[in-house]
Amino acid sequence: MHRIALLALLAVVAPAHAAPGDDEAAICRNGLFTSSPATFSLAKVAVPRLYLLGDSDGCPGKGEAACRQGPYVVQGDTVVLAQRRGGHACAFYPNKVGGSAGWVAEASLRPLPVAEKPALGAWIGHWRDGDNSLQLITNGDGSVTVNGDAYWPSASPSLEDAPGGPHLGSVTARDYVQGNRLEVSEHACQVRMLLLGDLLLVSDNLQCGGMNVSFGGVYRRAAAPR
Repeated sequence: MHRIALLALLAVVAPAHAAPGDDEAAICRNGLFTSSPATFSLAKVAVPRLYLLGDSDGCPGKGEAACRQGPYVVQGDTVVLAQRRGGHACAFYPNKVGGSAGWVAEASLRPLPVAEKPALGAWIGHWRDGDNSLQLITNGDGSVTVNGDAYWPSASPSLEDAPGGPHLGSVTARDYVQGNRLEVSEHACQVRMLLLGDLLLVSDNLQCGGMNVSFGGVYRRAAAPR
């Protein structure tokens, strides 16, 4: 039995773009988490142990016994929340190798506040989600430049996984922060960022590189590369 270390949960942040339909609201998975149209927030786990529940075969409605996955969070951990469904919230816990997503009972969580207009300096730095990276720097006019690289299936895949090497993606663009959101575009590539505390939630339009390449994910600040 293993435990995935979890960050403190996320509190209500920016307004939703649209209410997800029934099919969208039922999905709660790692790779699709930041593409949810729901309002993202932070929350803290308020019970001793909270398992992440699956989203298939009638889950999470069947209850913990039938829907329990391996990963769990413990009291005091922080998670990012997305859509809600039947007393459950879709939660994500980021870690060094990506993270885990699953449904959790809303009654087991306590909302956390986050800044709706964080200082410009809070954006700046080197952010990572697995092998994907984003470097954010400020400009003299108050805009932010985003330099990023993304890979699929990883930066150094096995020959079996990718005989021709990894698929690559990149973005270099600048724009102005709007509250706790930043959107940049370069040619067909569009990258959307949402700053929640010390986490950067990123989604894109899947037009930023080779097949299956995406910047989508929950990024944590990393030491600048040397």
